[in-house]
Amino acid sequence: MRQRIGFLYLKTGGGHISGANALVARLKEKYPDNAEYIPQNGFNSTNLVARIFFEKGYLATSNYFELGYVAFYQLTKSKTVLTFCKWLLRPFLVKNLITFLKTEKITKLVCLHEILIPLARIAINRVNPSIPLISIVMDPFTAHPLWFYEKDTELIVFSRKLQREAISYYGFKPEQVHQFPIMLSRNFDRRYTLDEKIAAKKKHGIPLDKKIVMVVGGGEGLKATLAIVNAFIFQRCPAHLIVICGKNKVLKTQLEILLKTTRIANIQVFGFVSCMPDLINVSDCVITKGGPATVMETLSAGKPLILASYVRGQELGNMLYVVNNNLGWYIPQPRKIIKKVKEIIADDSLLASIEKKIDMMHIQNGLEPIADFIYQFQESRNTEE
Repeated sequence: MRQRIGFLYLKTGGGHISGANALVARLKEKYPDNAEYIPQNGFNSTNLVARIFFEKGYLATSNYFELGYVAFYQLTKSKTVLTFCKWLLRPFLVKNLITFLKTEKITKLVCLHEILIPLARIAINRVNPSIPLISIVMDPFTAHPLWFYEKDTELIVFSRKLQREAISYYGFKPEQVHQFPIMLSRNFDRRYTLDEKIAAKKKHGIPLDKKIVMVVGGGEGLKATLAIVNAFIFQRCPAHLIVICGKNKVLKTQLEILLKTTRIANIQVFGFVSCMPDLINVSDCVITKGGPATVMETLSAGKPLILASYVRGQELGNMLYVVNNNLGWYIPQPRKIIKKVKEIIADDSLLASIEKKIDMMHIQNGLEPIADFIYQFQESRNTEE
């Protein structure tokens, strides 16, 4: 029987949809003949209120009102609150998920967002309870309890820490919890050669004779970007600065006006880009926030990290992973960030020592084994039965 595998995501941050797209792309490449792969936003056009609250609300609070986001994050750790949220969202989302399962004739469902897992289980039970549900916990070290609220699912986690917590604290059976390395773009499976770095620099107009520092956040850019750029200018940092604004058009306009008025030549501003592997690999240091994708992609490329911020609770584990393993620094003050940048670019031995420490972590890409697991899961379960 030809498989029809659905992938559920939400547009709350870039990691969920990029994870779904990466999995779909790899599965299409590796198993093109015996399956169809259908990505689906958990909120459709009729779920306007939910989309505004969760998608726009996440972006706004995590970037501009972190206290509000942290308060909501902590409040929803309560099982009572989670049950209430499930009851509140159920009338709006379950019907859409049932329609998706029936219309697309889904035979296996992969969920990449914690909000959707319990609702997907309800929809599956109404359509066909034998449809496997596989949930991928996208936060590698510190995960919200909602990821573990629904027990009738296979669970993929990215660390032994979460594997232990799922079993010992949240009550999952050991055979339900599958630990793999974190999923990354296949473009980070290997580091660029010197010739590839030179070609990438020429392609994007980046100087060949300067140390390169990059500032990057999520889809909305890094919230302290403007202050970091000002500190870079005032401290006369000799590096070439690349600034990625993402979809934040206001930030991009502000920086372009600043550069035009100050006539600074060693700062380069980008909007939303699809060439992150190029830009990370040519950088000597990356300033970012604690999101798992950018953190692990940067480390895979062997580059030191400066974390300017992290979302309390959700991204705490990512920050501790970087700092406790001496792979980078957490520095929230823009002036101190640039001071550290100047130290890094002035000392090649420091860059080499950080790269050596990163190598010792043996960071691997879990995309391939996770894609294999998803494709083969039903077959292996049938064989065991």
